[in-house]
Amino acid sequence: MRREIPGDIKDIFNINYRAFAREDEGRLVDRLRNEVYPFISLVAEDGEGVLAGHILFSPVTVGNSSIIAAGLGPMAVLPERQGTGTGSALIREGLQTCAGEGVEAVFVLGHPEYYLKFGFSHASAKGIYWKSDEYAPYFFAIELVEGALEGVTGEARYHPAFDEV
Repeated sequence: MRREIPGDIKDIFNINYRAFAREDEGRLVDRLRNEVYPFISLVAEDGEGVLAGHILFSPVTVGNSSIIAAGLGPMAVLPERQGTGTGSALIREGLQTCAGEGVEAVFVLGHPEYYLKFGFSHASAKGIYWKSDEYAPYFFAIELVEGALEGVTGEARYHPAFDEV
């Protein structure tokens, strides 16, 4: 695992395209790269230095709080590498990187059976939601600093570019 470098940009777009079978996520990553800070973008290389996966963390605000939070996503792994632990390794490394950069909590919209195993829990249990209650079963949070979400409630807001995906 390592941070992306400029030479990875085309490969990152391709990984997202192949994983999602559309260009939306790749375009989102490209836009966020130019518009947000902090921008935490990690890649996974196979044994031969070929990129096999990518994960992105970008700023999220919650209600009127001053919490330093990030949203995980998109995350993509080449179809032929899915099920090999690449995604799990990206998540673990990404959470560790976020913690090292002062991020207090991370949010993700995704599959319950996948993200719960990394220590994420339903954000709705803390009074935090994304857009509406309809997403509650799929919207998760993890504290990287114990107690960081204590008393934090309201809507989690991602960069407006996410509305285009």
